[in-house]
Amino acid sequence: MALNVVVTATGPLFTLVEAKEHLRVDHNDDDALIEIYSDAAVGRVLQYCNIGLVPDSPGAAAAFKAAALLALGELYQNREPILTDGSPISNLINPYRWLRV
Repeated sequence: MALNVVVTATGPLFTLVEAKEHLRVDHNDDDALIEIYSDAAVGRVLQYCNIGLVPDSPGAAAAFKAAALLALGELYQNREPILTDGSPISNLINPYRWLRV
């Protein structure tokens, strides 16, 4: 049975303004750092699912956006390594994860 998956590439999952609102940052001093962490956060959730684009299915964009914002918050607040299983992030995007056999 063939699996049909539609993916979309409509731009970034969130803007710098949305990222700063999520982080509750109201200054511009960390903009460059937030952009770097934003790219890393989006990459993290896509890599976790072993895909390159967000699936075009009901709820997927919101789940990936929320997961990426959670990852961004984790990166921004914890600039030093910490031990975490990332469960809130993985719980949001587990349904979209592609596993290779």
